[in-house]
Amino acid sequence: MIHIDDILKELNLDLKDAWAGLLRRKVRSLLGSLGITIGVVAMVAMLSIGEGAKQKALDRIASLGLHTVRVEDAREGVGITNLSYGLVLADTKKISAWLGDRGSVGFFSRAANIATYNNQQKGLSTVLGVNPEWLKAEKWSVANGRPLLPEDMVRQSRVCLMGVKIASDLQVSVGSSIRLQNVPCVVIGIMVAKGRLLTEGTGLSSLDFDNTVVMPWRGFPFAKVVANEPILDGLLVTLRKIPEKEIIPIAKQIEEIIQVSHRSVKDFSMVVPLKLLHKVRETQNLFAWVMVSIASLSLLVGGIGVMNVMLANISEQTREIGLRMAIGATKKRIVSLFLCHSLLLTLSGGIMGSLLGLLAALGIQWLAGWEVAFSGVSLILGPVSAGVTGLLFGIYPALRAASLTPARALRES
Repeated sequence: MIHIDDILKELNLDLKDAWAGLLRRKVRSLLGSLGITIGVVAMVAMLSIGEGAKQKALDRIASLGLHTVRVEDAREGVGITNLSYGLVLADTKKISAWLGDRGSVGFFSRAANIATYNNQQKGLSTVLGVNPEWLKAEKWSVANGRPLLPEDMVRQSRVCLMGVKIASDLQVSVGSSIRLQNVPCVVIGIMVAKGRLLTEGTGLSSLDFDNTVVMPWRGFPFAKVVANEPILDGLLVTLRKIPEKEIIPIAKQIEEIIQVSHRSVKDFSMVVPLKLLHKVRETQNLFAWVMVSIASLSLLVGGIGVMNVMLANISEQTREIGLRMAIGATKKRIVSLFLCHSLLLTLSGGIMGSLLGLLAALGIQWLAGWEVAFSGVSLILGPVSAGVTGLLFGIYPALRAASLTPARALRES
């Protein structure tokens, strides 16, 4: 009966013998593992770069809100038509009525303006006329002062919230009175720092929150008007307690509601962040597989080099193999010994390749400015791939060594 302790003892002896054999041929062993090292370096570095690009894209999309649907005016792309004036307040009412308690609709009008304080300090900023739901949907809160209230909309109050950067540039505080062109406005709140809305690659207009002034939409003095109809620049639909699988179908329904209202004129653009997320994941997963495949070619070349080293070692150790067999070593032990040789050769290259791959990825980030991210998968995949390569390319040399007979091995040595 075979005991596990006996197997472990034999494996320990084979590993020690294999390691001693590799140390006797340091240069050959180093050159043999070099191909594996290069392959693992390429794999770890490329996976880290891919993971960094994936994380950056996912962060950008997540910042848009995965449970939101964003709609923006796009009349410039279709020209002037009397069939539709673009996004208007009636669109928000229709969507809100259809959604019910499943969500809310925020909206905004937009203008570029020069904010002035004390007739001296000036700062170019984006001015938005919004409803309170838009601020909630963007998760943009007040650091000092108070937020916009529904009463501000009803009264058409000339009050505003200021992004932290424009507030700092103008050196204003809560209660200060500023002018937007010739329109006076009382600052009721300073917003928390939020940075930019990450819209690159989405088709949405960019927005620097920290350099933005926010006013109640009712009475917004800079709204664009067509045929006495105030035009909105964007809608932000927030969905509540909706499973992810239902978000995209709901977005399609919202698009149809707007199209009917606009008499099938495509004068708006819609972005569903969750849909973008699915596309990014598919693209990045495909990219990762391509990079792993390319790196695997390097491992294949390294595996061939390991096989050549093993065959050369067997040729030099023919007498040793014969002696082992003559004193009772079985073919199984010979195969085990040389598989240990191959495995140690490739694992050492794999571990070294993983460490160098990390340094290579950091070097690329420093030199090229690319984002990199390290995942447990990429760090584990390198040594594991190296070990599998060692086993696959070590089988033939190990079987060839085991096929020798004691008499032949001693005669040919």
